[in-house]
Amino acid sequence: MTPRADLVICGNVVVAAERSGLVVEEAVGISDGRVVTVGAREDVLTTARPGARVIDAGSAAVVPGLHDFHIHLVGLARSRVALRLDDATDGRDALDRLRQRATAAAPDAWVTGRGWSEAQVGSIAPDAIEAAAAGRPVFLTSHDGHSAWASATALRIAGLTADTEDPAGGRLERNATGEPTGFLRETALDLVSAVVSRLQGATLRETLAATLDELAALGITGASEAGDYTDRNGIGADAALGDSYSSLTDLAEVIDGRLRLTLGIPVDAIEAAAVRGLRTGLALEGRRTMRFGWAKEYADGALGSGTAALFTPSSCRGGDTGILRVTPDSLDGIFAAGRRAGIGLAVHAIGDRAAAAVLDALDRAPERAPNVPHDRMEHVQLIRPEDRSRLAHRMTASIQPIHAAADIDLVESCWQGRQTDAYAWCSLAAAGVLLAAGSDAPVESVNPWLGIFAAVHRRLPEDERGDWRPTEALSFAAALHAYTIGPALALGRTDEGHLRVGARADLAVLSIDLDTLARADESLATVRSELTLVGGRSTV
Repeated sequence: MTPRADLVICGNVVVAAERSGLVVEEAVGISDGRVVTVGAREDVLTTARPGARVIDAGSAAVVPGLHDFHIHLVGLARSRVALRLDDATDGRDALDRLRQRATAAAPDAWVTGRGWSEAQVGSIAPDAIEAAAAGRPVFLTSHDGHSAWASATALRIAGLTADTEDPAGGRLERNATGEPTGFLRETALDLVSAVVSRLQGATLRETLAATLDELAALGITGASEAGDYTDRNGIGADAALGDSYSSLTDLAEVIDGRLRLTLGIPVDAIEAAAVRGLRTGLALEGRRTMRFGWAKEYADGALGSGTAALFTPSSCRGGDTGILRVTPDSLDGIFAAGRRAGIGLAVHAIGDRAAAAVLDALDRAPERAPNVPHDRMEHVQLIRPEDRSRLAHRMTASIQPIHAAADIDLVESCWQGRQTDAYAWCSLAAAGVLLAAGSDAPVESVNPWLGIFAAVHRRLPEDERGDWRPTEALSFAAALHAYTIGPALALGRTDEGHLRVGARADLAVLSIDLDTLARADESLATVRSELTLVGGRSTV
């Protein structure tokens, strides 16, 4: 017998965001955390239990809960208290902010932060950071997270000297005498980050809880933690699985029931995860809304740092072809390890050469077990037309639409002649590639409605230059699909990402009516969730 609803939500209910359009009904009935009835208001109310709770959303849009498919949740929580430089006007402003933060810190305290750009620091002498911090150790990551700026004190603590060799897949920038300047690229970040103090355990609890509140207020009910560079820096029982994974499982009671969270690990931790019997998509023992995800690898760097691996040289900043952080042998070993363990891979590939290298390795890899979700290609910012079909039905394209909006000028400057292959979402979808969208927060805003605007317009709401290369834009329905059904399909979950009968009751009652929402104009920037449910329960 079909259960009778004990909670009914009436309004303009988006039952599913299909790529072809929205499926809309008047009401949805919920029992025991799942959708049990959908349809006309009177029909759903009539079949509900006597005395069922009824929420009338009026003209407000009710949507399936959104899933951020690529988020650095621990990094986002830490960024709430870290020095932020994303909006610094120039290098002088960045140094002034650093000086103020350092002055307020203990003499031996680490000063950490993120968000600087190459344009900001280009006019600053590398040793200026040491003077601004008055001898305190400083470690500041760039906006894209693929470069870092460390003070002389931080380099000394980490033991870096002129004799330190560049690690595989990374580079230390040096002065004329060979001394490290403090600018670190790609894997070279690990040489210093390993000794940086960070919020973990009890010290992270308050900022993590506040971050979960922020996600709920945006209608986010699911997220995929992207994982770390390395398996070092972990804590507690899951220390071997890396900093982010172990930090989140250490605070699982803060998360469980509030967010349907998929936790990624670095590829270095595949063996340790296999020993624990962890498999991609499986629920974590004793947890309601937390499950094991993918193993993260970095095939290349990023556009902003000039380290994305390209087939032909960049048309800016000296014109090199970036950094390919992996070899064919290392990719083969990673795929083989993942296949043995039943753990899917999430491979960061921004440049076209990196994307091709990953697909070549996929061609050589053992067959994936049918019960393991597809591997993922993270970002897919530049990919050749011939590689789009190679991606289809074999890897999920984990895209971050807001990156395109933020990177317009960089793409036009640095990828001249290849702009039509940049952020080619429409072409990817037409080739049969599954798109699952996220934010990459804290690199960009975690707000999914800005991401949806960017998917539709390929610019930010405040950018008045007009939609950028709109032939690759997604419709509103396709964009919402990428934030709801797309992640669910990537996980192999047919009962998530929509509000059809049998689905998990993850939803958001929005602050905007459905017609306005579907117009996908600048008003998306103000969208908030008035009520967010995970498994039929409020998350706040």
